[in-house]
Amino acid sequence: MDFKDKIVLVTGASRGLGKVIALDFAAQGAKVVLVGRHMRTLEDVEDAIVSRGGDAMSVEADISNAAAVQALAMEVGLRYGRVDILINNAAIAHLRPLVQVTQDEWEEMTGVNLHGMFAVTQTFLPGMIERKSGVIVNVSAAIARNGFPNLAVYSATKAGILAFTEALSKEVRRYGVQVYAVMPHGINTDLYRTLFGATDPTKILSPERVSQDIMRVTAGEGGIRSGQTLEISV
Repeated sequence: MDFKDKIVLVTGASRGLGKVIALDFAAQGAKVVLVGRHMRTLEDVEDAIVSRGGDAMSVEADISNAAAVQALAMEVGLRYGRVDILINNAAIAHLRPLVQVTQDEWEEMTGVNLHGMFAVTQTFLPGMIERKSGVIVNVSAAIARNGFPNLAVYSATKAGILAFTEALSKEVRRYGVQVYAVMPHGINTDLYRTLFGATDPTKILSPERVSQDIMRVTAGEGGIRSGQTLEISV
């Protein structure tokens, strides 16, 4: 896969799956915009990319905040001028019974997982429509279809991603913009271990495996059409 000089924006890029996605796209020649809430860890990823001869920029942004997303757009515009590929990966989860979920936790999960995806997509989509080219990949999770106790809100946000993907794909198909979702089962990341504890790594997905599948989908090699979801399992 060759992504030479493509501008790829990855949310949640400071660690876990997002970090691996960013490194993999950079290794294939892409210029990567790293978005997350912690500049220090973003810059660690940026340094890793640059040390290997790649091109990347870090933008600290809370994508649940509209002003932060607009500031992100300005920074990307000044540096690269466009976004060709958008990977909506950022996610937050709180593991607790629904009756114990606070309003702040509800707003944080829906704010990042759904509103953040909406805001970033809405911001960069007009440029894709104008150029009649672009790819958006939204990262859901198997929990979207197989609800898990104490994760009702998180499950709902991940299910919303699937509906968003299908609907948006129908809106933008005539403009040459492709919209996909990926739905991995458990991924061996800090978030997964926080939610579910230590797990035999042979029984869950590696971030590297999921990242490669995302790249294939982005390149049109995932075996699915725009609007569809690629389910990824061990």
